[in-house]
Amino acid sequence: MELLVTPFTDPVLVFATVMLLILVAPALARKARLPEIIGLIVAGMVVGPYGFGLLARDQSIELLGKVGLLYIMFLAGLEIDLNEVRRNRSHTLIFGMITFTIPLTMGTALGYWVFGMTVPVAILLASMFSSHTLVTFPAVGKLGLTKARSVTTAVGGTIITDTLALLVLAVIVSSSRGDLDPLFWIRLFSLMIVYMLATLFLIPRIGRWFFRRLGTDENVEFVFVMTLTFVTGFLAHLAGLEPIIGAFLAGLTLNSLIPEKSRLMGRIHFSGDAIFIPFFLISVGMLVNLRLLIADVDVWIVIGGMVSIALLSKWMAAHVSGWILKYRRSESRLVYGLSVNQAAATLAAVLIGYDIGLFDDAVITGTIMMIAVTCLAGSVITQRAGRALALEVEHADFDSSTAPNRILVPLSARQGAKELLDVAILLRSPGDHEPLYPLRVVSDGPGVERELADAEKVLAHTVVRAMSAGATVTPLTAVDINVAGGIIRSVRDNRISLVVCGWAPGATRRTHAFGRTIDRVIDQTRQMLLINRLAEPVGSAKRILLCLPPLAERQVGFERLVHTVKTLANEASTALLIVATAETIAQIEGFVRGLRPNVPLVFTAIPVWKELSSHLAPLHKGGDWIVLATARKGEIAWQPTLERLPFRLASEFSRLNVSIVVPSTEPWDAVEVAEAITSPTRIVSGFARERSMFDVKARDTREAVTRMVTSYFGRKSVNADATAQILHRIAQEEPV
Repeated sequence: MELLVTPFTDPVLVFATVMLLILVAPALARKARLPEIIGLIVAGMVVGPYGFGLLARDQSIELLGKVGLLYIMFLAGLEIDLNEVRRNRSHTLIFGMITFTIPLTMGTALGYWVFGMTVPVAILLASMFSSHTLVTFPAVGKLGLTKARSVTTAVGGTIITDTLALLVLAVIVSSSRGDLDPLFWIRLFSLMIVYMLATLFLIPRIGRWFFRRLGTDENVEFVFVMTLTFVTGFLAHLAGLEPIIGAFLAGLTLNSLIPEKSRLMGRIHFSGDAIFIPFFLISVGMLVNLRLLIADVDVWIVIGGMVSIALLSKWMAAHVSGWILKYRRSESRLVYGLSVNQAAATLAAVLIGYDIGLFDDAVITGTIMMIAVTCLAGSVITQRAGRALALEVEHADFDSSTAPNRILVPLSARQGAKELLDVAILLRSPGDHEPLYPLRVVSDGPGVERELADAEKVLAHTVVRAMSAGATVTPLTAVDINVAGGIIRSVRDNRISLVVCGWAPGATRRTHAFGRTIDRVIDQTRQMLLINRLAEPVGSAKRILLCLPPLAERQVGFERLVHTVKTLANEASTALLIVATAETIAQIEGFVRGLRPNVPLVFTAIPVWKELSSHLAPLHKGGDWIVLATARKGEIAWQPTLERLPFRLASEFSRLNVSIVVPSTEPWDAVEVAEAITSPTRIVSGFARERSMFDVKARDTREAVTRMVTSYFGRKSVNADATAQILHRIAQEEPV
C-alpha cells in the first residue's frame, strides 16, 4: 500500500487523480450552478498540499500548469478578431491604459498609506492589480462571443496592461538590486523592441512557408504550432519579458494562418480545453493556504485590502472605459468579467517580490486569496454578462447578411475534397446550425454499386474533416445519367443556397466557360456558385482581390455576393481589395463598407474592364486570392468578356487561388406566375407604348441610347445620364 501514501508519488496515480478531477469537478460545478473554472480551482484546493494533501505541487504539476497558462494566452491571441482590433484599435488602447492606470494608482495608495510600504514596493504591489489574466476566456468562446467588440477590447487591452505591469516588475526588481542605470534602460527596451519586431516579422513568414510546403498532415501542423508557441515564449523570457507575452504574440501572429473553423483549430482547442488549461486551474487552487487565515489575524487586513482594490479598481476601469466607448451595460460587465481575474502576471510579480524579500507571507496569502476571489467573481460575471450579451445578439434585428447558408460541395475526387471543404467551412455563417452537404454524383449504368461504395469512402473522409472543425454534415450521394443532372437535382431537393465546387481549367474546352458540367449547372439553377481553382491552402492567403464587372451592383444577388466574399476574407483574416471601374466603385463603395462583416477594405479603379488581367498583373502579390464576380447570360451585368476571363485569369495567375462567383438570381414569385397565367395582359404590359420606341432616328449610337434612356427616366434625371454613359460604353466595347 506504499503507492497510496500521500502525497501520491506514483506518476500513473498522480495523472489518474488529476484526470478524475478534470472529469468530476466541472460536472459538480455545473450541478451547483457555478462556472466550471471555479470547480477546478476548488478541486485544486481540496487535493493540494493545504487541503487533504493528496497531491504535491511538484515540478510535474508546475510544468503542466505553466503550459496551461501559456495555452490560455496563446488561444487569446489566436482567436482575437484582428479585423475588429484594427477597426477598434482606439478602444483597445483606451481600455488598456485605463485598466492599467486606475488599479496602479489605487494599489499604490493602498500599499503606501495602509500597509506602510515604501514607494517602490507599493508600486510593485499595485502592478499586480493592474495586470490580469484571461482565465475566463474559454467561457466566452463557448458562448460564441470571441469576436464581439467588448471581448476584442478586453483581449487587446490585456496585452497592453500586462506588458506595462511586467515592465514595472522588471524596473522595481532592478532598482532593488541597485543596478537601475542608463545601461539597464537601454538593455531592457532594446531587447524588448528587437524581440517584438522579430516575432511579428518572422513568425508569419515561417508559418506561411510551413503550411504551404509541409502542412499536409494535421498532426505535424499541430506539433509545429505548439513548438513555435513555446519557443516564442522562451525567447520572450530571454528578452526580459514574461513567457505569457510571447505566447500571446505567437497566437496573434499565427491568427491569420489558422482559420477559426479549421480542423487544426479544433485540435488546438481540444488539447487546451481537455488537458492543459484544467491543469493550470487546478495548480492555482493548490496554492491556496486556508490555514494561515486562522494563524494570523493581520492577514485578514491584507486580504481585505487586496481583494477590495482588485475588484473595485477593475470595476471602475471597465465601466469608465465602457462609458467613454459608449458600450451597452452587458458589454461593460463582460469586459469587467474578463479583466478582473488575477493569475499569471500577478503570480509572477508576487513570487519574484517574495524571493528578493520585498513581500512577506501575508502578501503571498493575500495574493492567493485575491486570485481565488477574483477568479470566482470573474467567472460568475463573465457567465452572466456573456449570456445576456449572447441573448442580445440572438434577438437583434434580422440582417439578410447573417441568414443561414445551405452549402453544397460537389466532389469529384478525394484529392481536391480537402481544399473545397475548407472553403465551405469558412463560409458557414457564425452560429449557423445548417449542415454542410458534400455530394458525390455517380453516373447510372453498369458498376453503379461499386461506384457508390467508392463515393461513400470519399464522403467518409469529408465527414470526419468537417466534424473535427465543428461543422455538422449531411453527406449526399446521387445517381443520375450525368454529373450535372445529379448536382441540379440535389440543389433543388435540399434547397441549397450556395454551391462550392472545383474547376480544372486545363480540362476545359474553349467552347465552354467552365466545362460542360459547370456551365449546365449555372444555366439551370438560380443559386450562387463559387467555382474554385485552388493552387494553395486557403489558410495561407494574405489578401483577396474581388473583381467586379460593370453593373454588378444591379444584380439581384449582389448583396449576398459581397457578404460571402467579405465572410471569406474575415474568416481567413485577410484584407479585401476590390477592383472595378471608377463608375462601379462610385456606386458601391458606401454600400460595401456598411455591409457586415467588417474587414480591411481598399478600392482600386481600373480604366477598362475588358483589360482586367493586364491591370491585375502589377497589382497582384504572392499569397493573393483572386475572386471574379461574373453573371449568368441574360443578366444585366453579363458581357462576352466574362466568358473568357476565368480561363485567362487561371492561366496567367497559375500560382494563385482563383475563384469565380456567380451571384444568385431572384426567383419568379408563385403569385406573379399565377397572375401572369390568368392575366396575359400582365406580360404584354411590359411592352407598353410609353416604354417602347420605334423608328429611332439618331446620328449615332450615343444619341440613340440617350433618347431611349431619357424617355424612361426623364431628361433631368441624374440616373439617366449615368445609365446612358454605361450602356453606350458597353455598346462600343462589348457589342453583342
